[in-house]
Order: sequence, then structure tokens, then C-alpha cells
Amino acid sequence: MSTEVEETRERIMQAAVSCAETSSVGGFSLEEVAASAGVSRTTIYRYFPGGRPQLVQETATWEIARFWARLAEAVEDLPTLEEQLVAGLVIGRKLIQKSQLLENMVDSEMLELVAAVQPSEPLVHGVIRDYMRDLLIKEQAAGRLRPGMTPELGADYLMRMTLSWMASPTGLDLSDQVATHSVIRTQFLAGVLIDASEAMPDPELG
Repeated sequence: MSTEVEETRERIMQAAVSCAETSSVGGFSLEEVAASAGVSRTTIYRYFPGGRPQLVQETATWEIARFWARLAEAVEDLPTLEEQLVAGLVIGRKLIQKSQLLENMVDSEMLELVAAVQPSEPLVHGVIRDYMRDLLIKEQAAGRLRPGMTPELGADYLMRMTLSWMASPTGLDLSDQVATHSVIRTQFLAGVLIDASEAMPDPELG
């Protein structure tokens, strides 16, 4: 795909996000998106031949991908898995709350958007799972995985917990660092990592 084609597609999808923020997902028309993107309705069909349903689906998938990319970049330099998960939960929830489109993605009553996102769920889950697995491979190398736990099993569990708590952190004040660390430690990591006091010795140190 050429740079020009990709730039035009992204401009149209960004316009769709803007229209969804203003008029809601169910309220915007292709004419509104075309006007916002500075293209014709025909141009939208050239890039999204399936029309509005395809535009909504691909825009939702694109926005989710951008969301996770921003989140990964924001936490990548933090020194421990616990700190990465805490920051990811806090930052992720803030990003969701700032975006009407992302907020609606976790609202089961937004039927059109929920239906649009479903086909891309396996891909999204796979990306998150792969990211978590890479983090857990490092924990495994350091001797911090619990006996019987594998990076694959742990990654699937952490992916599901992250999505669930990010969508609805019921009863948790994410501005409370102590409480958030406690939730990550006891509900995310307790079954995945051994306690610090049980950490295996570094083989380099004998």
C-alpha cells in the first residue's frame, strides 16, 4: 500500500473518529466524514467499498491499534512488570475516558460498535497476548515465574485481566497508587509470579 493511499485512509478514519466523538457512532453519516476529511463520498467508497459498516469496523480496529501502541510506548521503560501493569491500567483508563469512541467500545449497549469490533477481537487479543508473553519470558529468564506457569498461560491470563479491569475498574480508585499496586500484585500477578521473598537466586551469582 502506497504512502499516499495509507495517508488518505488514515485521514478518512481520523475524520470518522472526530465525527463519532461529535455525533456518536450511530449518528454520523458518510457525508459528514467526507466533509471532515476533505474528500468526496465517492472517495470514501474507493477506500472503503463496503461503505459505512466497513468504515466503522476498520476505524474501530485502527483506533484500538493506536491505543495499544501508545500504551506500550508509555510503559516500556518502567523497571518491573508490576509497575508496567499499574501504569498501563491507569494510563489506559484515562485514554479510554478521553475518547468517546474508545469509551463506547466497552459499552455493551453500543451494538453497532460492539458488532464492528468483534471481527478484530482475535487479532487485538493476539497482539496484547504476544506483548504480555514477551514480558513474561523476561520474568521466566529471571526465575520469577511460578512453578508450572508458562509465559503463554500467564500472558493469556494477564491479557484478560487487563482488558476487564481497564474497561470497568469497579470499586478501584486508580488515582490511589497503593490500592492499584495492591490489585496488580494480588489479582494480576499472584498466580503468575513468585513472591519477591521466594525469588530464585541469580545463576550468575551462584
